[in-house]
Amino acid sequence: MLTELWNRLTYLFRRNRFETELDAELQFHLESRADELYAAGMSRREARAQARRELGSAAHIQEETRSAWQFRWLEDLHADLRYAVRGLRRNPAFAATAIACLALAIGANTTIFSLTTEVLFSQPSVRDADSLVSIRVGGSSHATQAAWRFLYGAKIFDGIAGENEESETNWRHGDVSERLFVVRVTDNFFAVTGIPLAAGRPIEPGAPGVVISHRLWQRRFSGDPAALGASMLLDGKLYSVVGILPRDHRTVTGFGFSPDLYAPTADPKTRVALFARLPEGVDRAAVQARLDAVYRQFDVQNRTPSEVSAAAGLERVSSQKLFSVAAFFGMLLAVAGLVLLIACANVASLLLARASSRVQEIAIRLSIGAGRGRLIRQLLAESLLLAMCATAAGLSINLVITSMLSRIRLPLPLPLQFTIEPDWRLLAYASTLAIGTCLFAGLLPAFRATRILVPQARQVGRGSTLRGVLVAVQVAVSVVLLSAGLLFLRNLIRASSTNPGFDVHQTIWSRMTLVSETRSREVAAAGLDLLRALPGVDSAAAARVVPLNGNITNGLSIRTDRGASSVHVLFRMNYVTPDYFRVMQIRIRAGREFQPHDRDVAIINEAMAQRLFGNSDPIGRTMTWDAGTIRVVGVAANSKYFTLGEQDMPAYYAPYDTTPGARAAVDFLIRAVGRPEPLVPEISRRLGELDRTAAVETKPMSQALAFALLPSQVGAAVLGAVGLLGLVLAAVGLYGALLYSVSRRLPEIGVRMALGASPGSVLGLVVRQSAILAGFGSLVGLALAILAVRPLAMFLIPEVHPTDPLTFVLVAVALFAVALAATIGPAVRALRVDPATALRHE
Repeated sequence: MLTELWNRLTYLFRRNRFETELDAELQFHLESRADELYAAGMSRREARAQARRELGSAAHIQEETRSAWQFRWLEDLHADLRYAVRGLRRNPAFAATAIACLALAIGANTTIFSLTTEVLFSQPSVRDADSLVSIRVGGSSHATQAAWRFLYGAKIFDGIAGENEESETNWRHGDVSERLFVVRVTDNFFAVTGIPLAAGRPIEPGAPGVVISHRLWQRRFSGDPAALGASMLLDGKLYSVVGILPRDHRTVTGFGFSPDLYAPTADPKTRVALFARLPEGVDRAAVQARLDAVYRQFDVQNRTPSEVSAAAGLERVSSQKLFSVAAFFGMLLAVAGLVLLIACANVASLLLARASSRVQEIAIRLSIGAGRGRLIRQLLAESLLLAMCATAAGLSINLVITSMLSRIRLPLPLPLQFTIEPDWRLLAYASTLAIGTCLFAGLLPAFRATRILVPQARQVGRGSTLRGVLVAVQVAVSVVLLSAGLLFLRNLIRASSTNPGFDVHQTIWSRMTLVSETRSREVAAAGLDLLRALPGVDSAAAARVVPLNGNITNGLSIRTDRGASSVHVLFRMNYVTPDYFRVMQIRIRAGREFQPHDRDVAIINEAMAQRLFGNSDPIGRTMTWDAGTIRVVGVAANSKYFTLGEQDMPAYYAPYDTTPGARAAVDFLIRAVGRPEPLVPEISRRLGELDRTAAVETKPMSQALAFALLPSQVGAAVLGAVGLLGLVLAAVGLYGALLYSVSRRLPEIGVRMALGASPGSVLGLVVRQSAILAGFGSLVGLALAILAVRPLAMFLIPEVHPTDPLTFVLVAVALFAVALAATIGPAVRALRVDPATALRHE
C-alpha cells in the first residue's frame, strides 16, 4: 500500500516523463510483436496491422495504465479546473466582476482577522512562550518587589522576573525634555524571558543600562549604530544605551503595547507584574501546589493589611486577554462576514445568470450519460477557481492595508504599535474563506443549473425569482451595515461640534511631567504665576483632572444638613485652583469660585445639587462623608467630564491644595485672549525653563479631545467603510440582475415597441422591477436595522439616538440614489432596442 501511495504521489510531479515512457513502452510492444509476425512470414505492413489489432485500443490501454498511478478525484478536479479556466477566459467580464466582488469582501475579512490575531493571539517575543507564565498574587496583576524577591529565593521556577509597564520617564536632550513610555524591569527580566535583541546586550544583574525600541532608535538616533553606548539623561540620572530591540518586538503585555524603552527598576516601592519560567518536565499542578504553600509562608512572615495575598495563580502569558476586547473584535468579524455574505449572494446571482445561458449545454451532457453529481462538481470547480483567485487578490489587499496599520500610531494614552505579519493562521483562515465562498456562492446555482426536468421557460422564471431574492438579501444586509456606519458618522459629527460644557477654542492644555513628585505643588504655584504674566494669556489654572482626558469617579453615601438619611451618589471628582471655572468658561450658577485659602469647601454641579438638596438652595449647606464635613460655596453648570456620552453626571470640585498625595504630573489650563496656537511654543519654553528635568507637552484644548472622539472615529471609519462596501456590492448585484432581465426580455420589449409601446412604458418595466427589488430589500433591512443598532446606544452621545428616524431616512435616500444609478444602464439598453432586430433574433 505504501508503494502504491508513493507511486501515485510521484506521478503528480513526473506526469510528462510518465507519458513519454508509456508511449515508448507501447511502441516497444507494438514493434516487438510486429517483428515476430514479420519473422513468421508476413509482410512488414501486414505485421504492423496485425500487431495493432492484437494490442487493442492504445488510448484505452493508456487510460487503464494511468488509473493505476493516479488519484482519480484529483485528476477529475484538475480536468474540471482546466475546463473552468477555458470557460472564464471566454467571458472575462463575468470573471473580473465576480473576482472583484469576492476579493473586496475577502480582503476586508482577512484584514480584520489579521488585526484580531495580532491583538488577541500574538505570541510575545520571548524564548519558549509556552513555558512562560504570569503569576497573579491574590487576584492582583502586580505584586511588591518584596514578594518577587521571596519567590525568587524559593527556587520554585527556573527563573522569575518582574516588570512595571505603567511608567513614564523624562528624557532630557539638548534644551528640551521629552516624555517617554518605559517598562521598568528587574535586572533578570531579559534572562528569564529570553527577549531577543537586534543589537547590543540586554539589561543584566550588575550591568545596568537601558534597551531602546527600534522605533525610538530610528526616530531619535536616526538608526545610527553608534547609539549603542550613548548616554540618556532619564529623570535626572544618566543611563547608557546597551541594547536595541528588533522592529517586530512584541511585549509580554500584549494588545500591541509598545514602550519606547526598557529600564531597570530604580524605586524599591515599584510594584511589578511577575513572570516565571516553568521547570522543565514538572507538572503545572505540582508547581501550583508548591507556589500556594510558599506564598502562605510569605503571608505569615509579612502579615500586614496590604500584604495578605491569599493564593497565587499561574496563567499562561498568551491567555492574558480581556473579554471586552475579544467581544469588540468578534463584532468586527461578524460585520465583515455580512459583507462576505453580500458578495457571495452577488456572485451566486451572476452564476445563476450564467447557468441559464448554458441550459442547452447541460442538457446535452445529461443526455449523453453525464450524471447530475458530475455536472455539479464541474460547476463547483468554476466557483472554486473564482474563490481561489479572489482569495489571492484579497490577501494582496490584506498585505497593503496591514502594512499601513503597522505604521500608524493610535492617539491613545498608552503607546500601541501593531506588528501585523502574515502567518499560517491567516493562510488557514483564507483557505477556509475560499472553500466557504465556493460553497455559498456556487452550490445553489449548480443545483439550479442541473435541474432541467421542467420546461425551459418555467426554469428561467424560477431562476429570475431566485436572483431577485438574492439581490433583495444583499440590499437588506447593506441597509443594516449602512445604518450602523451612518449612526457612528452622525455621532462623530455631532460629537465634534457639540458643546462639552466648557470652552475648547481659546483654551490650552500644558502638562509638566516631573522627576520628583514632592515638588508638584511648588511647580504648580510657580507655573501659574509665570503663565498669568505671559502676554496674550487671559487667565490660568491647574487641575488634577483634565476634562475628557482623565477620570476620578467616586460612589459614596453622603449625608447633608437637611436631616434626611444618607444619599448614595456616583459622581466625578476634580481638584482645581481658583480661576479654573473662568479659564474653562464653566458658568457658576450660584455662589462663588474658590478663593486662594479655601480648604473644607466644595463646588458642586447642578446635577449633584439636585441629587443632594432637591430644589432648595445648596449655598452654605454642608455635606458629610469620609472627607469630613464640607461646605458648599458654589454651584457650577453641568458639563462633560470623562466621555462625550455623559448626560447630567454629578460632579464635585475641591480646592487644588487639598489633593491627596503628590503627583508626578501637573496639568495647567490656560485661556488665551485670541487664538491659542501662537501661544503654544512660548508656554512650552517658559515651563521648560521652570524645571529643566521636566517633560512639557502643550497643545490647544481642541486637539486634546482626540481621545474622547476616538470611539466615534473608529466606529465611523470601520462601520462606514464596511457599509459603503456592502452598498457598492449590492448595487453591482442590482445592476447585474436588471441587465440580465433586460437581455432575457429583449424579444418581449421588441414586440411591445412594434405594437406601439412608448419609451416611457418600456422604461417603466425596468424601473418597476428595480423598485420592487430595492424596496423589498430596504423594508426588510430597515426592520432588521432597528433591532441591530439598539446595542450601539452605549457608544453614542445622548443627542444621537440609535432609532432616530433621520438615520433611516438618510439610508433610504442613499439606497434610492444607488438603486437609481444601478437602473440607468439597463434602462438605456431597453430604450435602444430595435424591434426588427429583436424579433429577428428570436
